[in-house]
Amino acid sequence: MRNIRWIIFLLTLILALGAFAQQPSQGDDKHPDQGGPGHARRGGMPSPEAQLKHLTAELNLTDNQQTAVKAIIEDTQKQAETVRADTSLSPEDRRAKMRTLHESAHSKIRDLLNDEQKKKFDDMQTKMEQRMNENRGK
Repeated sequence: MRNIRWIIFLLTLILALGAFAQQPSQGDDKHPDQGGPGHARRGGMPSPEAQLKHLTAELNLTDNQQTAVKAIIEDTQKQAETVRADTSLSPEDRRAKMRTLHESAHSKIRDLLNDEQKKKFDDMQTKMEQRMNENRGK
């Protein structure tokens, strides 16, 4: 009788541990690539819609500018995904390509802006770079 109780106890313990192991951890309810609008995706990049919304609010983009900026952002993200997926690249080469993509997108977007918007956009970029440099130092 004692052995049966011991076996039942062990089976219950094993089942309980199995059920616990299958529970998702907090924050694990979404796949990282499936961030909703305004949520960061893999690599910390917000969705194209969130980026466009932010730029529209900050720069007061016209409808034509919004259409062009969205196309630039989407194209840049597609190219970035290709670079991230390229396993033949060294980390240094990957960073260099990503930087080139970012600078190209920045330049294309800036070319669409009027003088007032360009000043705001440049200020936004400067602040972002400062935050990134501060975060690297931590």
